[in-house]
Amino acid sequence: MKKLFTAFVLLLPAAAVLAGGPKPLPDSELAAVRGADGISFAVDLNLNRQPDNGLGDSRLTIGQKVDERMTYIVVRNIGGRIQMVGLNISPQTAADGTNYVALTLPAYTRFTDTGFDSISVQADPRGPVSGNLGRVSINGEITMQGQLRLWSH
Repeated sequence: MKKLFTAFVLLLPAAAVLAGGPKPLPDSELAAVRGADGISFAVDLNLNRQPDNGLGDSRLTIGQKVDERMTYIVVRNIGGRIQMVGLNISPQTAADGTNYVALTLPAYTRFTDTGFDSISVQADPRGPVSGNLGRVSINGEITMQGQLRLWSH
């Protein structure tokens, strides 16, 4: 029995080589693949959540150079919790017979203490926040419907 198993394990890679490995499906065959309702996602995203609500100093910096002068947009302490349910990716066929991928908007989204402490524009991204263009804090729920349709060319 052990010899038979060993022979099978040794011949398996040879069979894969003879089969030629995976081959891409033409669009006509790919369109015939059915995946029921596509793939659905539920997201529970926690960004820089401080369990003790301590003050940290995490930063997102975006640099831009204009007229040889480098400045940075500094967004300080991005964080919060975002929960989304009802994200879906599914292959679809339009009335004209073309195939597309449909991405649905999340049916339900909840924001808990989501936002940032400050946003500023400054010359040194690591320096103290030099100015404050505002603060955002979002708490609440939204519901959406609809989809984004993508065609490849």
